[in-house]
Amino acid sequence: MNPIKFKTLKNGDVFEYHFYPKDDELIIGRDEGFSANKQLWKDWCARDVVDSFEKFNIGGFATGENVLLYSLLIWNLTQTNDLLGVGTWETDYIQETLRQTPKLVNWEYKLEHEYETKDKSKRRNIGFEKAESPVITQYDKPINKTPTDKTGLFKLKTFSELMDFLKPGFSDVFNLSNFYITDNSELLINKLQSENKPNLKSLLNTQDIFIGLLIGEDMGYYDYLLISSKADLSEKLNSIAKKLNDFAREYISSIKSVETSDEMIELIENDLKKYALQQRI
Repeated sequence: MNPIKFKTLKNGDVFEYHFYPKDDELIIGRDEGFSANKQLWKDWCARDVVDSFEKFNIGGFATGENVLLYSLLIWNLTQTNDLLGVGTWETDYIQETLRQTPKLVNWEYKLEHEYETKDKSKRRNIGFEKAESPVITQYDKPINKTPTDKTGLFKLKTFSELMDFLKPGFSDVFNLSNFYITDNSELLINKLQSENKPNLKSLLNTQDIFIGLLIGEDMGYYDYLLISSKADLSEKLNSIAKKLNDFAREYISSIKSVETSDEMIELIENDLKKYALQQRI
């Protein structure tokens, strides 16, 4: 286990918290999670419906159980404010999954973290770029609802909606999403709908939080979690990180003796209650 620990930077008025683990630096390593338990893995693979993915987005991806930890961190940062999500490149599919009509915006925030050469990776905090969405075709005719020069922003009211929001992104080599925590959704959305390219200093109000989440799914694609705010979040992040690390430590110890996917779900749900992680702090 590698406890989550952020690299903290101050970029003008904005505090930045970076976490970018490579394969051997994940909080829950691949040799520590459910896929390393041969009996559990055999049961998991035999399932027609995989509850670990349906409930918690845990699958046979390079990131494994860590996607749940990132999602819990986002949810616990939200508190009483609105949580808004932008799933880059996936708007039409998220719309179907959530049954929610999104607000169309012009800008999305890009992160990159990939294998490059031995002992070296390519990591970039790219920033805002013009939004893009794919042309989706059926019988050689475009059927996409989202214009190709826009992407969609969704309001996520529950932890389940956060889980469902992420699901369509697990169909590629990586899953990239942007999240905004704000008490003034209308103002923030207006800025993202502007033709003027934003930056985090001009976009964020005093209490707003931006989160960029890059999830590496295939080998050679790594995770990157970026949290930005004009407020110093160090104390809050340390408190949440302690709970997440305690949860991960107990999970790693317990998952070794679990034999079925049903037992795995029960273990996760019990530990979430124990550490009060699925409820907003």
